[in-house]
Amino acid sequence: MKKSYISLALTSFIFQPGIVAHASDLYFPPEFMGADADTADLDMFQSAGAQSPGEYLVEVFLNDRNQGQRTLTFNRRETQTDQVRSRDNTGLSVCLTKEMMASLGVKIALFPELKSLGEEVCVTPEKIIPDANTRFDFTKMQLFISIPQASLHNQARGYIEPSLWDEGINAALLNYNFSGGSTFAGDFNSDNYFLNLNSGLNLGAWRLRDFRTWSYYSNKYQTLQSWQRLKTYAERSVIPLRSNLVIGESSTSNQVFDSMGFKGINLSTDDNMYPDTMRGFAPVIRGIAESNAQVMVRQNGYNIYQTNVSPGAFEITDLYPMYSSGDLEVSVKEANGNTQVFTVPYSSVPILQREGRVTYSLTAGRFSGSSDRYDNPAFGEASLLWGLPHNVTVYGGAQYSDNYLAEQLGLGINLGRIGAFSADVTHADSTLADGSSHKGQSVRFLYAHSFNPTGTNLRLTGYRYSTKGFHTLDETALKTMRGRLYEHDEYDEYGNRVQDTYSDYYNLYNTKRARLEANISQSLGNAGSLYITGIRQTYWNSGNSTTSLQSGYSSILGPVNYALSYSYNQQKNQNYPSWTDKTFNLSLSVPLDRLFSWNSNSRSVNATFNGSRDNHGNLSQQAGLSGTALDGNTLNWSVSQGYSHSSNGYSSGGTGNAGMNHRGGYGTSSLGYSYSEDYQRVNYGLSGALIAHRNGLTQGQQVVGSAVLVAAPGANGVNVKGATGVSTDWRGYAIQPYATAYRENNVSLDTSTLDDKTDIESGVARVVPTKGAIVRARFDVQRGHRVIMTLTYDGKPLPFGTMIAGENVSGIVGDGGQVYLSGLQDNGTLKAKWGVQGNQQCAISYRISEQEQNATIANVTASCR
Repeated sequence: MKKSYISLALTSFIFQPGIVAHASDLYFPPEFMGADADTADLDMFQSAGAQSPGEYLVEVFLNDRNQGQRTLTFNRRETQTDQVRSRDNTGLSVCLTKEMMASLGVKIALFPELKSLGEEVCVTPEKIIPDANTRFDFTKMQLFISIPQASLHNQARGYIEPSLWDEGINAALLNYNFSGGSTFAGDFNSDNYFLNLNSGLNLGAWRLRDFRTWSYYSNKYQTLQSWQRLKTYAERSVIPLRSNLVIGESSTSNQVFDSMGFKGINLSTDDNMYPDTMRGFAPVIRGIAESNAQVMVRQNGYNIYQTNVSPGAFEITDLYPMYSSGDLEVSVKEANGNTQVFTVPYSSVPILQREGRVTYSLTAGRFSGSSDRYDNPAFGEASLLWGLPHNVTVYGGAQYSDNYLAEQLGLGINLGRIGAFSADVTHADSTLADGSSHKGQSVRFLYAHSFNPTGTNLRLTGYRYSTKGFHTLDETALKTMRGRLYEHDEYDEYGNRVQDTYSDYYNLYNTKRARLEANISQSLGNAGSLYITGIRQTYWNSGNSTTSLQSGYSSILGPVNYALSYSYNQQKNQNYPSWTDKTFNLSLSVPLDRLFSWNSNSRSVNATFNGSRDNHGNLSQQAGLSGTALDGNTLNWSVSQGYSHSSNGYSSGGTGNAGMNHRGGYGTSSLGYSYSEDYQRVNYGLSGALIAHRNGLTQGQQVVGSAVLVAAPGANGVNVKGATGVSTDWRGYAIQPYATAYRENNVSLDTSTLDDKTDIESGVARVVPTKGAIVRARFDVQRGHRVIMTLTYDGKPLPFGTMIAGENVSGIVGDGGQVYLSGLQDNGTLKAKWGVQGNQQCAISYRISEQEQNATIANVTASCR
């Protein structure tokens, strides 16, 4: 009967509505436990929700903003006072060090008691900071801290304290990408292979990277193969400067001058180190609130920002617009319900910076061209962009080498309803390959604007005009005044003659004169959208010019997605044949799985059609099916059949393609087949990554930038959520091949794929990698049996609340001396403790029978001695 009463009491505690709201009023009388109650230390369990002190990995929220995960110490809460009041029912208070409080943005200097704390001493925030409070949601492992804004430094939304940035583990990395194929075309049968290797070494904050390729081509007439080193460099983050340092072979920034390759050293601002709300350009929104008010900002009909402000003047500096243009509608809702609304016009061009932001780039080294037609002169480059008040940005820079000196100065401004505009002028003194000296200037204009009433968006319109004597640094590095940058083969691998467009021909006697660019899009609502882009380049001392025009229309008709596009490209050249290409294209896509309600999480099927025709008489039509298959959509497949006609007489007739691509835990593989009237071809590929670390070698998909090494030793075959095809290997390790640098990344294991003998304490880890880092996400795995153990001491059940502990195993005894434990071996020893006296602890030797070992949850009875 006693057990029934206890079960009823415990059940009512667990399921009683509003138990959290009234936790401070609840009390659990130890005498409910009967005669043995006085033998167990139940102080911490006398109120509903009470928990044991210790260290917990919790998700921290400061004033409702997520601050990431931290392992924090929780002590037993002191007696409630007017200064320290309980806001949860755990009976615990978080204990934070001075360094932890500083990382949350607390103004340490305002609180002498906090300022004088030793490095290892911790204190609960509400004891030091007036009106501060904390709330610990134990079930969700979330800690909510509330601190008055006046006690905090102003931090942008999404700000992550740099002390939480993870430089990652020491590791060696190898990315590989192999592709090959065989072509069967009569006398022109051929084989070709290509291997791309990207190797690296991470040591502390340093990243060493090396890029190499190997190519092989063979037919009955010749065999060609070559190794080529593309670039090698070392880089690291310089966190105090919010910058990145590169030593070796890389390329310069393109914000002020055109980007170019170099061998040397570069130090430049890394915009990714700033939170999203502080990147790019956004105006500072200023206003006045008459009371405690809510401020909301909308752009193009979307709510993009919301905050609460105190009475008086306010300013918003951490706005992150969704679009590059579109007026910002600001509403200020007062405490009495009155609302004032005003508009802040907004447009942006790439050069604009936020008020107070300084962006720079410094480079010194040797020029590195894309072919052997270039020399490698020593040079230096410096550039600076500075965001000023009133939405103005000034920028400029300089380039210097023995044969070149250039200076640039420019201004960018958001003109409100008129749009955004930037203009700069560059002066250059140059000495060319023939020894001739030149002086010239180049003027550049950029403009962007959105016409909200019509839905028209001028995303970027630019114009550059250069005088006859203006040259760029890379032109002074050319060894000759005119020629070709690359060698050209006359025939392709199928034996067809290659049409030479002379696109790599250069002539320094005919320098660039004027360049006009336009990019316009038009939204038609439910009727679709239009776009048009165009570029025209003219040259001095000749009638040479290049013109490119791209336009298109896309929309949806019922289940059909369709798009029409037109491309026009023309090159006029006095020394080589001029040419003009005009191409029309139509593409259709129908999602058959949705059209016929083939609902499946692991399958999609699309019907596609693509047709094109150009002014030379070339015609191509292709119809096919494509889709995904297998669990997690790890397999992509496609099959198509079509017809093509070539104006040169080759490759005319029926065509066909079939292929598949599979993404798995050990990499990506592909296989394909294609044919036409003139040839058949089989192609294949394999790509992936190897990471060598202190715990061994792990294989996975190709790493892109920063990555995560998932470490769950003992949990093999567990899927990693959000990473297609990735699962832990036989040792419990996996590679999540991508992670966003300087942002919080969630790494989640799919616990539904665990076997019956494996438990994971928490299936989610949060990491904040730096650029290029390989960070470890460790999961505590309990590998062994899941057991309900019934324990006795001196012939009686162990007291309620007894703590059970073993190697990586712990639990608390419930009613009837029963405890649930996971991760137990076939046999072993545990310790039990229910008080501080020597006779209030004992040792448990247990053994799980072979029959129970096969059960999902084993039942074991053991005595404590």
